[in-house]
Amino acid sequence: MSYVQTTHGADFFGQDTHTTKAVRDLAAYARGCLPYDVREPLARLLETAGTEPEATIPADQAETYAGLLRTVASHKFTKAKAAKVARLLGDSAARAAAEGEPWTWTTTATG
Repeated sequence: MSYVQTTHGADFFGQDTHTTKAVRDLAAYARGCLPYDVREPLARLLETAGTEPEATIPADQAETYAGLLRTVASHKFTKAKAAKVARLLGDSAARAAAEGEPWTWTTTATG
């Protein structure tokens, strides 16, 4: 199973870890909950999670993603587990943006 570990997370080490599947599943919610003109960059990021060893999102883009992820999390059609992942990702993106630092996703695997 593979995981996506993000910087600026809520744990003691400042990281969050989510299954790749849970992150990829958010792409469908993003496409269903967000306006067409803003959803595609986020949806592509989500659906390709785990395909590269690392992805670095600049702070200004992380700020945009934070708002979009929080919108997905609070949408009435987003199921509870997906909403939790979206909220955690949105919060870590917001922390990265507030600190003016890139938001980094690292793929890890366990066997």
